[in-house]
Amino acid sequence: MLAAVALVTLAASGDLTASAVASPGKATARATPSPTPSPSPSPLESLTPDEILGRTETALRANADPPYIYYKMHEVFVHHGRRYQFDYQVWYRNDGKGLMQNVVTNRDGTHETFFGYPFPSAPDNNILLYATPAPVTTAPPPVGTPAPGTTAAPLLSSQSVHGDRYYDVALAGIEAYQGHQVYHLKLRPLQDPKRHPWTDLWVDTRLYEVWRAHADAMGSSGPLVGRAVADVEFAPYGNYWLVKQASADAQGHIAIFSDSGHYEYYFSDFGFPNTLPDWYFDQKAYGEHR
Repeated sequence: MLAAVALVTLAASGDLTASAVASPGKATARATPSPTPSPSPSPLESLTPDEILGRTETALRANADPPYIYYKMHEVFVHHGRRYQFDYQVWYRNDGKGLMQNVVTNRDGTHETFFGYPFPSAPDNNILLYATPAPVTTAPPPVGTPAPGTTAAPLLSSQSVHGDRYYDVALAGIEAYQGHQVYHLKLRPLQDPKRHPWTDLWVDTRLYEVWRAHADAMGSSGPLVGRAVADVEFAPYGNYWLVKQASADAQGHIAIFSDSGHYEYYFSDFGFPNTLPDWYFDQKAYGEHR
């Protein structure tokens, strides 16, 4: 799916003042040190690129998802040389439901409001969520059956081999990224590039968390076909590893018509309340509380 299209085709309705955001739980964002890492090897340990990616997938699967998040999202949109900026207050529930409101009021004093999964992404988005553990299989028996009265040949050695099911992985090097030592992985999709668009990952050498990711995505939505080149940055907030910012350059065309744009998104002021009212995420019920 072309990211640019999903970001601008939205419907507006309702009103919920920004002053209500901090009342549930009175939570505040806490930019704390990274979660305590489990024992991990020195960056100098000999690891194959596939092994590094495997440990990264394991770390991402273990990341906790807060049940509720509220945050601010600043959007920058550059179209044909003109720069547009928008600020949203967002409430999100980890079943995928969200509520977004433009901080600036309309002429009638209401806030432009959107329901559904928040654009461009919820901050707890796990970019390798598809990377479920490989299915467990039973090792086949040795080839051949020992003759009666004899025993099978002893196993002399064994060697485990790790390979990723989605990407061909190469290690570009060990680099410094914003004060952190990272593995720079280069990825090439083995199947369906539309579903596996990531080309680069910058992975912490101790935590195996992704600090930055780069994608080159092709996709379509109805008659629209396009391409988006994107960068996503992550950071720890409290006990969670969340999207910090994202940017993309997108191009799309329908028949002979084409367009392009540059997008930037900045996430901040996180809060993690224990609960939020259900009507925040139900457009019909929300209308009854206006």
